[in-house]
Amino acid sequence: MKKIRSSICFLLNPAAGRKDPQLLYRSIQKEAEARWATFEVVTIQPRDSVADLAKRKSGQFDIVVACGGDGTVNSVVNGLAETDAILGVLPIGTGNDFAKAIQVNFSLLQCFDILESKKAIPLDLIRYSGDAEGWCANTLGIGLDGLANYYSKSYKWLTGPIVYVIGAIRAAWNFRGSFVELTVDDKTIKQTMVMMTACNGKWEGGKFYLAPEADLKDGLINFITIGKISFLRILFYLPFFRWGPKKWMKELKSELVRNIEVKSAQPVAVHADGEHIGSDIKSLNVKIVSGVLKVITGY
Repeated sequence: MKKIRSSICFLLNPAAGRKDPQLLYRSIQKEAEARWATFEVVTIQPRDSVADLAKRKSGQFDIVVACGGDGTVNSVVNGLAETDAILGVLPIGTGNDFAKAIQVNFSLLQCFDILESKKAIPLDLIRYSGDAEGWCANTLGIGLDGLANYYSKSYKWLTGPIVYVIGAIRAAWNFRGSFVELTVDDKTIKQTMVMMTACNGKWEGGKFYLAPEADLKDGLINFITIGKISFLRILFYLPFFRWGPKKWMKELKSELVRNIEVKSAQPVAVHADGEHIGSDIKSLNVKIVSGVLKVITGY
C-alpha cells in the first residue's frame, strides 16, 4: 500500500466519550502507520493547553486531527485558526455536533478513509470577543443555552445526549432571562432574552436540530433567539428541537446575520462548542469570519 506523502498529527483526548483510551490509541496508531509515512499520535494530558499544543503541531504537520468531541474540536480550532494547517476530526465524543455538520460522523475506519481521500475545504468560524475571547466552530450559546451546557457537565454518571436534555430542563427552571441590548447587523433591540445562540453548524447537544439554515460555507450566522417565555412552554418546546424550530414557536426568532453585539443587564452563562467560557459574561461581540480554516470534510 502506497503511503500518503502529507504529514499528520492526531491529538487524542483520553476523556472523550468515556471509551478505553488505550484501545483508541492503539487503533489510531495502527491506522495511521498503515496510511501515512509521517505521523504522530499524541495523548492529551490534563495539564496541556490543547490550543497551544495544536498550534505548535501546526508548525510541524500538514494536518492536525482532533480526536474527541466538540470540546476537543473547539480547543484544536482555537490553536489552528489563522494558521496554514488543516483540521481533521475523529469523532469519539458525546455529542459530535461539528463532526455531523462536516459529515464525518461515522466509524473510526470510515473517518480514516475520509482523512485519507478527501481534500480540505475552507470553512467559516465564529469569532467572539469582549468579556471572553476566542473562536467557535459550531455554536456559541448565551443564556439558557450556556447554562444548560454548564449543568450538563456535572452529570458524570450519565452519557449521551440525555445529559443535555436534563441540563436544559434544569437551566430553564433556574434562568428566566436577562434584559439585553442586542445589536444584530444594523438593528438594535432592547428586551428580555432567555436564549441567544449563534450557529455556524445545524446541530447542538447531540440531538437538537437547532439551526436548519446554518451553513459552514455561506459567511453567515444562523442566529436563534428566544424572548421571555414560561418554564412550562420551554418544556413543551424542547422535544420539538430534535426536528428543528417550528413557525408556531412565537417567542423564537431565526435569522441569518454577520455581526452580533450583546450587552446584558446581568451576568449570563456562555458556551462555545460545548466548552464553558464563563458564567459572568455581560458583553460580547460576535462575528463570522469566512473561509478562515481548512477542514477535511465528508462532502
